[in-house]
Amino acid sequence: MMRHLLGVLALFFTFLASPAAAQLDVSRSPAEAPTLGRTIRGQSPTIFSVSTSGVVSRISGDAIRLSTATVRAPTIAVTCGANSLASLCALRAIRVTITPIGGQGPATITRFRVSNLRGTTYLGGSPSEGATVSFELYPLGLFRDATFDLGMDVRLNGAAPGGEHPFDYLVTVQLL
Repeated sequence: MMRHLLGVLALFFTFLASPAAAQLDVSRSPAEAPTLGRTIRGQSPTIFSVSTSGVVSRISGDAIRLSTATVRAPTIAVTCGANSLASLCALRAIRVTITPIGGQGPATITRFRVSNLRGTTYLGGSPSEGATVSFELYPLGLFRDATFDLGMDVRLNGAAPGGEHPFDYLVTVQLL
């Protein structure tokens, strides 16, 4: 009996020493960068707000968005890998950081909003809006994931050519 218990403990500590970062996965839907649809250029920079439900409204500036339809607001999913006990992923808190990726064209993200968290709760309170958003989540537990919706403000440069302009962002996660 004691030999069996020691074997289980040795296996547990072997898993504990495994690399943890490889056990977290992040996916986003839609997978491609969002777009506002076709726009007509304005003379001044224009800020469009995309709510977490996909409603787009112009906050400032004079560019025109040709469509009145909603866009598909991103949904982010965070999951532990298949071997969540090996890294204790199911038992450890998670830090999520969302940052804009600039330099891709005339449209860039200036502010993020996170809402509708499902599957877990915030550790230390819900995140504030910001140019970069970082927040922590309680452990996910076994065979569970966390999802949330992402809204954003997008700046379209003044005198940007008409057309569709994608804007992108990066979501990183780490175990605490």
